[in-house]
Amino acid sequence: MPQLLPLRGIRYTETAGPLNDVLAPPYDVISARQEQELRARSPYNAIHLELAEGGDDRYEQVAKRLQMWLEQGAIRRDDEHQLYVYEQRFQYDGKEYARRALLAGVEAVPLDEGSVRPHEFTMSGPKEDRLKLLQATKTQFSPAFMITRDRAGQLSQFLEQTISSREPDMSATSIDGEQHRLWAVEAGRGEMRMLAPLLAESFYIADGHHRYETAVTYKQQVLEQEGELPKDHPARFTMTAIVAADDPGLVVRPIYRWVPRSAPENWRETLEQVFDVTEVATHDDDELLGALATSSNTFVALGLEPGKVHQLTPRKDFDFKDLPNNLNSADWAAVAPNLLRLSVLNTLWQITDEDLAAGVVEYLHDIPEVKEKMADSAGVAFLLNPVQTEDVLHLADKGERMPQKSTFFHPKLGTGLVFNPLYP
Repeated sequence: MPQLLPLRGIRYTETAGPLNDVLAPPYDVISARQEQELRARSPYNAIHLELAEGGDDRYEQVAKRLQMWLEQGAIRRDDEHQLYVYEQRFQYDGKEYARRALLAGVEAVPLDEGSVRPHEFTMSGPKEDRLKLLQATKTQFSPAFMITRDRAGQLSQFLEQTISSREPDMSATSIDGEQHRLWAVEAGRGEMRMLAPLLAESFYIADGHHRYETAVTYKQQVLEQEGELPKDHPARFTMTAIVAADDPGLVVRPIYRWVPRSAPENWRETLEQVFDVTEVATHDDDELLGALATSSNTFVALGLEPGKVHQLTPRKDFDFKDLPNNLNSADWAAVAPNLLRLSVLNTLWQITDEDLAAGVVEYLHDIPEVKEKMADSAGVAFLLNPVQTEDVLHLADKGERMPQKSTFFHPKLGTGLVFNPLYP
């Protein structure tokens, strides 16, 4: 099992100004409008590190900026190794949530060793970008996000005891209205002993596959250069937010699909081999969500016929084992993104895993975005239900990955509370 490492993180000081002004979302969800606003909000905003801009020398420029901030005292490295308790408070679908995590180093072991388990495939471009940034700065700016079953309950107990014991060391509201609170806990023997049961658990990557795989590659490069590294060397680890699988704030949102092609003429005949196809009379957002809620693997399709909406529900007599799926189990095939991939995208348009990796399908996050897309372009949109956390863990245990963009663990972790140097 991978080891845990307390971190000597780098954190903002009062010199950088209000913490509200320096936090940013992770690089992969920042819109063009947000990017402009964040860059203007503060010269010390984390986006100036997390999202490098410029030409071929942009990564070296980030490294120089990081060093300059350290010299100016805008950021400072903690003197002692810490375990960071991180709480996010947010609203979703009219409800208020709090999600709690332990920020610590998780040993960056190759995914084929099985103790750190991915749940979906990734694209190569972001990994190349993250690796170049890491090579130049030797610092991780955003944590990976992992889930663990925490069967002994020690992680949840540690988080609760810390949060209830005192006020946070850092607190801020980010640009998206979410509240971020951080407690720094000096890592002594008692703290590490309390968290020791986690070392018997597997860790599942919920978000940040690119960051984790980049950390593994970086560790291997450092080992090749240095020959050997102490077992507690920071380059062996990746900064990770670890969340218990039963955390009530663990929210998974769906990611909708947009295919920029018209449906083939025989779409109904093809889909009726698997689905009961029913026309939905209304285009009202709530009604569309109601049609979607019929079952976990029901889809709502917009645009199979111009201006029309259809509900696709697997036939009661259909066996998921009958899908053309040579690599994975029937359990895998029954989960919404996989079912859509096999029984709709592939059968209607012959879209393959390679096509998905190449970006032939676009991903949308809410119904207004879907409708806007349909008003501007020709194509077909598919609404689908979110994947359940237990399905994520179950399939990862079987070594079965889902397609890219199968899950959206909401909200994204904030960037800027802790930066993690990969040197002693």
